[in-house]
Parts: sequence; C-alpha cells; structure tokens
Amino acid sequence: MYANFGRIHEACTVFDEMPERDAMSYNFLIYCFGSNGFYEEVLSVVCNMIDFGLFLNFGSILYAIMACSEMRSFESGILIHNYLIQNGFGLNVRISNSLISMYNKLGRSDFGHQVFNYMTERDVVSWNSLITGFAQNGKGDEVFDLFLSMKSVEDLVPSRVTFLGLLLACGQAQNLNMGRSIHGHLIHQGLMSDFRLGTSILDMYFKCGEVECARIIFEEDLLERNLVSWNSLLAGYSQNGYDWEAMFLFRRMFCQSNLNPDSVTIANVVPACARLANLQMIRLIHTLIIKKGLQLDSDIVLGTSMVDAYGKCLDINASTFLFTCSRKQNAAIWNAMISGYNLNHSAYQGIKLFTEMLRYEVLPDTITMVMLFQSCGELGSLKQGNIIHGYCFSKGFNWHLTVGNAMMDMYIKCGCIKSSLLLFNSMFYKNIVMWNTLLCGYVRIGHSAMAIHLFNQLQWETQHRPDPVTMISVTQASATGSGNHGGAMMHGLALKFGFQSETLVANSLIDAYAKNGLIHNAWSLFEQMGKSKDNSSWNVMLAGLGMNGYGGKACALLSHMEEDGYEPNSITFVSLLSSCSHSGLIDEGCYYFNLMVTKYNIQPCLEHWTCIIDMFGRAGRLEEAYHMIQNGLPQEGDPGSLSDCAAVWGALLSACRMHVNVELGELASQQLSRLSPHNCGYYTLLSNLYSSGRRWDEAANMRRVFDNGKLMKKPGFSAVN
Repeated sequence: MYANFGRIHEACTVFDEMPERDAMSYNFLIYCFGSNGFYEEVLSVVCNMIDFGLFLNFGSILYAIMACSEMRSFESGILIHNYLIQNGFGLNVRISNSLISMYNKLGRSDFGHQVFNYMTERDVVSWNSLITGFAQNGKGDEVFDLFLSMKSVEDLVPSRVTFLGLLLACGQAQNLNMGRSIHGHLIHQGLMSDFRLGTSILDMYFKCGEVECARIIFEEDLLERNLVSWNSLLAGYSQNGYDWEAMFLFRRMFCQSNLNPDSVTIANVVPACARLANLQMIRLIHTLIIKKGLQLDSDIVLGTSMVDAYGKCLDINASTFLFTCSRKQNAAIWNAMISGYNLNHSAYQGIKLFTEMLRYEVLPDTITMVMLFQSCGELGSLKQGNIIHGYCFSKGFNWHLTVGNAMMDMYIKCGCIKSSLLLFNSMFYKNIVMWNTLLCGYVRIGHSAMAIHLFNQLQWETQHRPDPVTMISVTQASATGSGNHGGAMMHGLALKFGFQSETLVANSLIDAYAKNGLIHNAWSLFEQMGKSKDNSSWNVMLAGLGMNGYGGKACALLSHMEEDGYEPNSITFVSLLSSCSHSGLIDEGCYYFNLMVTKYNIQPCLEHWTCIIDMFGRAGRLEEAYHMIQNGLPQEGDPGSLSDCAAVWGALLSACRMHVNVELGELASQQLSRLSPHNCGYYTLLSNLYSSGRRWDEAANMRRVFDNGKLMKKPGFSAVN
C-alpha cells in the first residue's frame, strides 16, 4: 500500500519492524524501491538477498536488471547475470531481452551478443534489442547482417523498433544506399505517418550529409511535425554547418508554428549563432532562456553552449560572468572558457584558469590539454608549454594524437622546431595531421628544403596519403625552394592524388607558379578552375600578375571578377595596389585607392597605405607620397586611424633611400623615431641614406648610436648552427 502511494519511508519502517523477514518481504521491498525509481536501494537489497541465499522472484529480477542499467553498474550486472545462470533463469526470453538491453546501455553490446547467442528461443524484441545495441555502439555493419539474418533465418516481421535501429546504424555508418532502401520500404508499407520513424529518417539523411533531401522530407513528407522533428531539422542544419539556415529555422519556429522551444532547441541553435559570431542573436537567446526559466547553472549542456558562444562572439565579459555563476562540474565548461580566452587574445588567463580547474578537482581531458597548448603557442611561452608538457606526461595524455599534435604546434610557434621534431619522432603512431603540423612548421620558418624532404619521407616511408593541407604546405615550400619546376611538380602530384578540384590547393598552385615567374601556367590553371574559384583565387591571380609586371591585366581582371559575381574585399585591393606599384601604374593605383573607399566602403588599412606610398616611391614622386601621408593618413583618435603608422613612414624612408632624398628622409625619420623608437632597421636605412648622399658625418653619427648601445638590435640565429 505504502509503495503504491510513493511513501517509501513508511514502507521501510514497516520492513525494519518485521520480527522475521523472508524472501517475499525482501522481494516486496525491491518492488517498493524499483517502482519509485530508487535504483541504488534496489541493488543494495538484491545483493543482500544473494548473500543470504534468498530467492529473487521474476519481478525483482527485472527491477534488478533495470537498476544496473540506470546506475551504469557493469559489475552489478555481471553479478546478477551469474545469479540468473546458476538459478536457471538464463533461458527465459523476457529476462534475456532485458539483459541484452542492460548491456547495451552499459556500452557492452558484446556481452549482449553472447546472451543472444545462448537463447534457445528468440522473439522480435530479442532481435530489436541486439540491433539497437549494435547501432548505439557504432557497429553498423553487424546491424545490417543481423537484419538479414532476422528476415531469412527466423522469418520474423520487422517492427517499428527494428527500423529505428537500422536507421540509426545507417546514419552512423553513413550508409546512404541502405538508408534509402529502408526509406523506400517505409513508404511502401505506409509507415511514414509515424513521427518517430520520420524523425529518424531526417536524422539519417543529415548524418549522411544529404541536407537538401532531409529538408524536402521535412517539408513534404512528414505528416506530423512536433517539437522533436523541428529539433531534429535544427540539429541537422547546425551539425552540417548550415548555420544561417539553422538560425532562420529557429526564427521560423516562433513565427510559423505554435511550438514552444525547449532546452534542446536552444542548445542546437546556439552553436550555429556562435559560428556566425552573431552576438545580437546570442543575447536574444539568452533573454529567451531567462524568460523560460531555464537554469544555465544546472543545465550543463546549455550553460556550456552559452559560455562558448559568448567567447566566440568576443564578449568575454559575458562569458566570464556565466562561467562564474556555473557549478563548474565537468571539464566541458572549463574548456569552453579557456577557448574563449584564447579567441579573445587573453591566453594567459586561460593558463591561470587551468590551475583553478585543478583546485576545483575537475579532471582535465584531452580537449583541455589541446586548448592549453594553443594558449602557450599564442603567448610564445615556452616555459609554460614545458610545464604543461610535463603535466601531460605524468597523466598519460602525451600519447593521445590530438594532444601530441597540439604540443608540436606549440613548440613550432615558440620557435623550437627541434623540440617539435623530437616529439614527432618519439610518437609510436603518426597520423597525417602530425605530418602536416611539422610540414607547416618548416614552411612557416622558411625551411623550404626541409619541408620538401619531409614530404618525400611521407611518400616513401609511410602508407599515409597526402591530404589537401599537405599539398598546400608543400606547394608553398616549392614556390621558394624548388626553382621553376616546383609548381609543375606539385601540380602533377595534385592531379595524381585527385586534388585538382580542391579550391585551396588550386589557389596555392597559382601562387607557386606566379612566384616562380610562370605566370602563363598560373593563368591557365586559374581559367581551368571555372566555377570552383573563390575570392582568394582572384586575389592570388591579381597578386601574381602584379609581381610579374602585368599590372594592366590585373586592373582588367578586377572587372571580370565583378562580372562573375565576386565582391572585391580588402585583400583584393592590397593585391591590386601592389600590382599597380610594381608596374608603375600611378594613376590607376590612385583611382583604385579612391574606388575602394567610395564604392566598396573599405577603409584603408596599413597594407593599403604602405602599397600606395611604395607606389609613389618607386616612381620617384616622393613629395606626393609625403603630402598624401600628411593630408590623407588618419591621425591618432580619428575614425579609421591605424594602430601602427610606422610601416607607412618606413615605406617613404625606403623610397628616399632609393632616390637619395636626404631632406625628406630626415622628415620621415623624425616621425619614425616617435612612432617606433627602438626599431633599429629604420636607423640603418637613414644611415645608408646619409652614406648615399655623401653625408659622411651624419652616417658616422648614426653608427656611433649603435656602438654606444643606445639602440639594441635583436640578434638573429641560424638554424644551421
């Protein structure tokens, strides 16, 4: 009676006051606990009964198996399974089905398979339990074999649960053909009216990357659209990178349906808005969360999503506030906060947060380690990197490929390519990402020959197939390290490995051809790209034409770019102005500099100003360059002002050195001494200018400044030594 009304305390009191307790009273106590969800107590009573040699009835066995599933207790499950075998329950169909389901939830579908194999009698639930377990544990191929056996060996009719398991397996294995076959069968059987099956079909198509197909099914085939199906569509868009579509679908849920979005809805749309860096939308969603009474501090998934979103939208204060208010129970929210600090150029705060994480006794995971090495790399802090490397070694993280790769990248960014190479050589297994990291490191520090040698080693000594990142890196190396044949060699390899249609690879090949002076090869490849071009393709081609003296063609290419529907961006005009500078097209350069501002509303940045001053300087029109800086360059505090104007004045000083204009060079030097007083390169330029103008006393004076230690020249180093 007490159990039926959920009054467990009274039921326990009655049990404790019983003078004698037999198996029936224990079994009834298990019923009391099990029917009210007290699974830990169920297991405690069951263990006592087994120890006392008391007999568990059928209902108690089912509750015991359910308790093992809910408590995720594999050891208790094995104990009860052994008890069942010893007492002759092992062949009962219902109990065996429950055992299979239990092992599935515990992630041990292999044990469930053993139970299935020992069953002398099986029903459709038995097959469904095993199919679902294999699907949930990522064993897609076994699922399909089971399904065929189910139909051929025992001639059972698949149920709705069977198809749910099959669709889950198709999605995880990305077996689109099998998924389409099941979809067709469901249509033929008239089962598309079942919203769970319809939602599973949506999920399957999304996991197979068939986004448009999933959308059509949602719009045209689903007879019942509830919150679950809307959430499935939203999750599919977000997980496949259709961020705009996910955001607009979220808005549509408010405008065109009577649905009330829940925490699952919000958790799916927040990552999409974060990737779009749509801070306004994130704030609106945050307001909705508050209005709905959802608790970010207790909902770990939602709270972590919001901390991560604010970090990606560069509102680090909001991210920090939410993190401070959270319960900080698991590593995910700490990782989101560390990532936010990295994105907001506060990497040191991320490293400090790690020490606090350990103080809270939250165990870091591999993602934490990767984030921390990114922090050290951004700071260039070798000391902190070594400390975290030591921690990884002590905890066994260093053998994880993602962590090892992050360590290598950190050492490269800290200028320790040798340490990165040692770590690379110490790894027992190396994936293509690790090869790419070291390859990119050599390219970054200008060691083209070593990069090409490493690429050859990858081809000759491993079974790894180069990917697009490999090709881009080695193509960059070949542009400077393999003479005129580097671009052609890489082009041949791109064709061999089937990367010729990869836009990023083609862009790097165009750049390599142009840098090797093979502009006609670059142009031919550019034309072959057809509609696979992106903005970078046009920008690379513009820069290539300019550096090879085809400034006029570069100017004409801008018109073709617009005709083909591409919008010029800031980098486009850097390439175009550089082309005009190298080709002596002063009037055209001025025209495009003004056009950039008036037509495209692009504010000139440091690179644009440097290009335009360099253009005037190369033509010897130094006075015009000087007046343009004086009258056109935004001053500090003005809209569009530059954070570092020294490079612009440096371009003018370099031009003065070229044309031996000492007076104007001194004016530029005065500005540089104010803007960048410790940059010895500018003083060297001025000293050389004095020497060229036969102003020997001033040149000697500049040399004395160096000798007296008033300026410090940062010493270089040789990787050979």
